[in-house]
Amino acid sequence: MELANYLQFLLFILCGLGGIAILIFVFRKQDQGIDYDRIIRELNEQKETNLKTLEDRNKEIDKIERKILDCKKELKMKLFDK
Repeated sequence: MELANYLQFLLFILCGLGGIAILIFVFRKQDQGIDYDRIIRELNEQKETNLKTLEDRNKEIDKIERKILDCKKELKMKLFDK
């Protein structure tokens, strides 16, 4: 008899938890989820910005390297060390 009462109590608890889970499912906000298109668009914009910055910095590096090569020519040094 004690085992039957224990099983009934356990079944009651499981039914209660199931009911709570159903209520949470029904009454939760019906959100549209994650906006993947917006995220991808923002990542592409960031990538374009980063590429532009990289291109600008590479141009600056090239100018500095040209100046270094010109100075080496004036000093009659080897232009490239191997």
